[in-house]
Amino acid sequence: MCHQPRQHRQGDRRPDAGDPRAPCRGGGTGPAGTADRDRHAGTPSRPLIAALTAPRFATSAAAVLLLAAAAPAAAASFGVEATTDLRRRGLGWSDGKPALEAWASLPLSGGVSLEAGAATLRGSARHGSADLLGEAALRYTAQTGPWTLWADAQGLVFAGGRGGQSYGQLRSGAAIGIGPAQLGALASWAPPQGAIGGSNVYFGATATVGVPGTPLTLRAGGGRSLGTDDGSGRAARLRPGGDYTDLRLDADYVLGPVTLGASVTTTSIDAATVTGGARDFGTRALLRASFAF
Repeated sequence: MCHQPRQHRQGDRRPDAGDPRAPCRGGGTGPAGTADRDRHAGTPSRPLIAALTAPRFATSAAAVLLLAAAAPAAAASFGVEATTDLRRRGLGWSDGKPALEAWASLPLSGGVSLEAGAATLRGSARHGSADLLGEAALRYTAQTGPWTLWADAQGLVFAGGRGGQSYGQLRSGAAIGIGPAQLGALASWAPPQGAIGGSNVYFGATATVGVPGTPLTLRAGGGRSLGTDDGSGRAARLRPGGDYTDLRLDADYVLGPVTLGASVTTTSIDAATVTGGARDFGTRALLRASFAF
């Protein structure tokens, strides 16, 4: 059985966001993207960007999680994961401390769904000492032959930190299953916003394979983070040292609704080019345990 991929983003474990991945037992072919549990379609208006970054997304994320938990299993998916370190696109989001993530997907109609997530950040230095992350997205998914295509608008809200940390982004992705393997590609764009010191663009790809006859799923992914810098110094939040590349390897052992996993992440960031701020971007191994239904 394959659970609904988390919205982790390429480079994110989650469906970064993860953020979407789709490790299906035995190499299934559910929808997938490239993790941070990231979709793009045109230039958003200022009202849209304001909506993406508004506090209402914190309430929306909680509401979708609750609705998904209460909805019939065939209509929604829900999951929670404990990890020794929350990392997205190779960057530490929990200051190297253990963290919890929860995610939910609530289908609406015509390929449209509400996606939501939450994570503990443990006073993350990268996000102004924020303690909690809330995410919400409106997503459209379409099936075209063997391809699964998706696009969404996502808001990320950070609670308990200093200053305005919340921001929004547009994402799009594609996935295709080939035998026991699944290939995915992802693009995301966060337009210029003060919270991230400019704009942020991410391109990523993943390859996932379920080892036939076993509950083992292997996944390799990587991506490139680009963007502009408004000179405020806040661009270093998502791109410390400037543009960089991240790589991630995952191994998942699926036991029904329970998944036990291990990951290794690394980046091309040169520590000598980064001054101050969160410096948690080196090679890191982490362990995970999740429950999804």
